[in-house]
Amino acid sequence: MNRFALCFLLTIFFFPVAMAHAEDIEVESKIIAATLYNDRGEITREGKAKIPAGSHNIIFKGLPVIIYPDSLRVDGKSVADVVFGAVSHKMESFEDYIVPREKELYDKLKTLQDKRRLEQAEKQALASEKNFLENLSKQASLRENEEIAKMELNTESWSGAADVIRTKVSENLKASIGQDIKIRDIDDEINKINNELNQLRTGQKQSYEVVVPYESNKEAELTVSLIYQIPNVSWQPVYDARLDVKSGELQLVQYGSVWQRTGEDWEDVALTLSTARPSRGAGLPDLNTHWVSLYSNHARGNSFSDVAGASPAYITAVEERNEEVLLERAIATGQSAIPVPIETPRAKAARFQAAQIDAGGLVAEYKITGLSTVKSDGTKAKLLVGGFEVDNKLQIQVKPKFGTEAYLVALATLKGEAPILPGQVNLFRDGAYIGQSYTQMLRPGDETNLAFGIDDNVIVTRNMLKDERSEAGLISKESQITRHYMTEIKNLHKEPVEIAVLEAVPVSKDERIRVEILKEVSSQGYQSDVDDKKGVLRWVKSYEPSESVNISLGWRVSWPKDMMISGL
Repeated sequence: MNRFALCFLLTIFFFPVAMAHAEDIEVESKIIAATLYNDRGEITREGKAKIPAGSHNIIFKGLPVIIYPDSLRVDGKSVADVVFGAVSHKMESFEDYIVPREKELYDKLKTLQDKRRLEQAEKQALASEKNFLENLSKQASLRENEEIAKMELNTESWSGAADVIRTKVSENLKASIGQDIKIRDIDDEINKINNELNQLRTGQKQSYEVVVPYESNKEAELTVSLIYQIPNVSWQPVYDARLDVKSGELQLVQYGSVWQRTGEDWEDVALTLSTARPSRGAGLPDLNTHWVSLYSNHARGNSFSDVAGASPAYITAVEERNEEVLLERAIATGQSAIPVPIETPRAKAARFQAAQIDAGGLVAEYKITGLSTVKSDGTKAKLLVGGFEVDNKLQIQVKPKFGTEAYLVALATLKGEAPILPGQVNLFRDGAYIGQSYTQMLRPGDETNLAFGIDDNVIVTRNMLKDERSEAGLISKESQITRHYMTEIKNLHKEPVEIAVLEAVPVSKDERIRVEILKEVSSQGYQSDVDDKKGVLRWVKSYEPSESVNISLGWRVSWPKDMMISGL
C-alpha cells in the first residue's frame, strides 16, 4: 500500500472522530436582571457566543459559591435550532480571591502595607540620624568646653559647626514629621479598605463552574441566559407620607429599600420586587397517624408493670413517651426533662417564617422603572415603586391618659386596586420631616391612621375630680374604687376642626370583678370598644373656633372584700 492510500484511509477513519469531539465554549456573562424576594434573589445572567454546529458545551465560570445549585436553569435564543441538555455544575478552588472587588481591595491593601513598611524604615533611618546628630552635638559641646578651659577657642570654627549641626537637626525633624504624615495617610487608606472589606465579607476563594451541553444544526450566534437563586439578598417596602395641612391633601409614595451581599455589584440591572416567599415551599406538610394510648396514673415511684395485660415492650414504650413520667424521673435524678412527642412530623417547611415582609397571602410584583445599580457591600438602595391614591380626612386626637398633647392625625382610606404592604413610613408635614411610623397590610378600602405631630392650637387640661376607695354591702361586703376625670378641650384654630377624645376604663377578667361606667357623671355620646379594643371609649365632635368643651368620665370597680385586686 503506497503512502497516498494510507493517508486516505487514515483521513476516512479519523476525520469523523475529530469532528465529533465536543468543544467547551466559555461565555462571558453579566447580570442583566434580578427578582428580589424577602430572603433571596433570582438572578439572570446573559452572554453571547459564537457556537459551532454539533454537540458541544457552554461553560459559565466564576459564579458565586453561595448560589442554590438546584435552582440553576438555562434559556437561549439563536437563529439555529439549538437544544440544551441537562445543566451540571462543579466547585472550583483558587489561591486568590475570586470576587473582583474583593481581590482588587486585597491587592491595594498589600501595596499599601508594603508602602507603609518602606516609610517606616525611612522613619527609623531618620531616627538613627537624629541620634547621631545628638551625639555629635554632645561631643562638640565637650570639645568646646575643653578649648574654653585651655583658652584656645576658635570662635569662627565653633560657630560654623553649630550652624551645620542646627541645620541638620532641623532638616531631620522636618523629614521625620513628613514621614509621620505619610504613614498617617497610608493608615487612613488601609482603614478605609479594611472597612470596605468588612462590608463585603465574602472571603471567597471558590466558585461554581456551570456546564450547559447543547446540540445545534449549524454554526450561529447564541444569546444564552443562566438563571439561579442566591441568598444574602432582600428588600423592604418603605413609604413617604407627605401631608399638606392647609389643603388636607396626603401623598403616599412607595419605595423599595434593596440590599445585597452576593459578592458582585449589580450594574444597570432590571429589578423586580416580589412579595412571594419561595423558602416557605408550595404545599402543606403531610398528616401522620395520631396514636393515643392509656396508662395507669400511679404515684411517683410506682412501676408501669402494674398495668393489667401489658407486655414489657408496651410498658417501656409508654414510659419513654409519657411526659409526666419523664418529668418525675428528671426530678428524682436531678436531670433535665426533654418531652418526647407521640409522633414527630416529618415535614420541616412549617418552620419557615417571613424575615421582613408579610404580604398576608397576597403575591405581587413591582417592576422598577429603568435600570438600577445595587452595590454588594450591603448599602441600601432606595428605589421608587410608585404612588397610591387615598381619601384623606384630618382629625385631632387626644388621649388624656397619656398626656395633654393633641396630635394631628390623617385618616387615610386606600383607593385603587394595589395593596399596601407592611413597612416603615417616613412622615413629612408641610415639607418638613417629623419622624417615622409603621403601617400594617392595607387592602383597597382599608383605613389607616397616620399621626403628624402635635397641634399646638388645641389646648388640653385634665383633672382628677375623685379617687376614692370604699366598702359597700350589708351582708356580703365589697371593696370599691371610684374615679372621676374631667378633660377640658379648647380649639384655638380660626376654623372648625374635628377632635376625638379617647379614654380607657378598666376591663374585668374575672366575673367576681364588676366594672361600671357612672352615667350620671360621664359625658354621653361616646363609642365603646373602639377598634375592637375592650374598654376604649371615644368622643368625636367638630369644635368651632374658640369653642371649649368639658369631657367627663367616671367609673367604679367592685370586688369581694377578702380578695386583692391588681391592675389599678
